[in-house]
Amino acid sequence: MTYPLNDLVTSLFTTGTSLTQAVLALFHLILAFGHFCLDKVIQFAQTCTLLGLELFRGVAGFVVANFFVLLVLAGGYYWWSTRYQGRNRRRVVTKRK
Repeated sequence: MTYPLNDLVTSLFTTGTSLTQAVLALFHLILAFGHFCLDKVIQFAQTCTLLGLELFRGVAGFVVANFFVLLVLAGGYYWWSTRYQGRNRRRVVTKRK
């Protein structure tokens, strides 16, 4: 009579361990899937940030280069106007009554 009872206990124990392993495997699968998705989201955010920084660097370089050109042109105009325009100025004499 002990053999069938022993087989029943062994079967219940084996079933319990199998169910526990299945639940743990499912939990591991959910964690691995979450880790995979989070990794891809972080990688996508890094790629978008890198794209934005590269684009901003290109735009910022363009703006700085244009500002430098405008600064050189304005400096050249200021130098030319103070050097050559002073010679051609005519004095306007007003008559007093």
